[in-house]
Amino acid sequence: MSYEKKLMQMKGLVKKEVAKEQPTKEIKEDKLPFYTESWEAAGLKLIKNEHGFLFVKETFYDEQHIHGNVALHKLQKAITFMQQNYPEHPLTITPESAFCFYDTETTGLKGAGVLIFLNGVLKKVDNGFLLTQHVLADPGQEAAFLFATDFWRVSQTMLTYNGKSFDLPQLESRWTMNRKTIPPLKQHRQIDLMHSSKRVWKGDMERFKLKQVEEEKLAFVRKNDIPGHLAPIIYFDALKHGNPTNLMKILTHNEWDILSLAALYILTVELLSDKEVVESATTYTNIGKWFQDLKTTETSVDWFRFVVDHFENEEVSLAYYFLGIHLKRNKLVDESLHAFRESLKEIIGKYRVEVYIELAKLFEHQQKDFDAALEMTQECIEYVDSASNMLSKAKEMAVKKQLQKRKERIIRKRNISWETAQLNKKRVLLP
Repeated sequence: MSYEKKLMQMKGLVKKEVAKEQPTKEIKEDKLPFYTESWEAAGLKLIKNEHGFLFVKETFYDEQHIHGNVALHKLQKAITFMQQNYPEHPLTITPESAFCFYDTETTGLKGAGVLIFLNGVLKKVDNGFLLTQHVLADPGQEAAFLFATDFWRVSQTMLTYNGKSFDLPQLESRWTMNRKTIPPLKQHRQIDLMHSSKRVWKGDMERFKLKQVEEEKLAFVRKNDIPGHLAPIIYFDALKHGNPTNLMKILTHNEWDILSLAALYILTVELLSDKEVVESATTYTNIGKWFQDLKTTETSVDWFRFVVDHFENEEVSLAYYFLGIHLKRNKLVDESLHAFRESLKEIIGKYRVEVYIELAKLFEHQQKDFDAALEMTQECIEYVDSASNMLSKAKEMAVKKQLQKRKERIIRKRNISWETAQLNKKRVLLP
């Protein structure tokens, strides 16, 4: 505006210019994908929220539903047992906590660009269980997809399989990417059933892929399953071409994963609660060791005694070892010696080294039987020399050094004891 015009405006000779209102832009509703109709026809329901839209499938199972050889109605009994008997155990779902079984399908294994495209959540509801599967409608609808879960509303216990390493970190990562759009993710406790499976069946199973656990422990065999590594290809193909046929097979894969989580939790708790011979000595020894590591001493000892009372000698050597440790700590020397000797009959590997050392300690310090202590130490040295690759090089050197020191000390004690005995003998013979 010129100087003259400003003066005239000040004198009221020119009307002030009123700023023109900008036309309000209409907020256009997100355009639905071209495959909406075909996906809905396949069994997916389109839902909308304040952040966009997604697809969802809900499946109800009554309480009598059986997955593999496990009836799901036993879940509440398992949860109650752990709460009443082992409130501090890693498998215990606290009474005040909501809980769900959770599994994801993603567009890859790692990297900032990896998306979760399927969130599967199984919850207990009246008269049964409800599986809710949220499907990402397209990558641009991620905020709506995440918001549709209740993970931002309620803190809960999430039971997963390898979720500690994968599912939950991935969920947290994607939530962080959308933190400006959706409410913060709540803190959730996790129970990882891969960890518990390894604790219970280590030495009984070679691999701990969920599929192997299903077949060997749940008696559940998948038919026409889509391998998990094909999930990203199938998802992007469904987006590109709109055909949901194979995508629905991925939902079935996810459904089986989650039902197996519930069945696996029930089975694991039953093994912890029922002392019946339905598994191997190795399994029950593992359970005893788990309780021992959790400082639940009485329970662990009960399990070790169960093993030695119910299985053949060649199967119980490790249980005898752990039982011997407990007896020694309680200063029951004769009983611990018996347990270690029984263990030595069959035990191999690093635990055999430990048994030799424990026997040598008892003979040296409690029994004062230096010949027996020396014998155990020498046998241990020879065993370490003969068992290649049993220990790491550093550990092997440390053990050999310790054993050599023990051997030299026992020899000194034995010599002193012999000289003292000879001196006492002479004193007795003197007039």
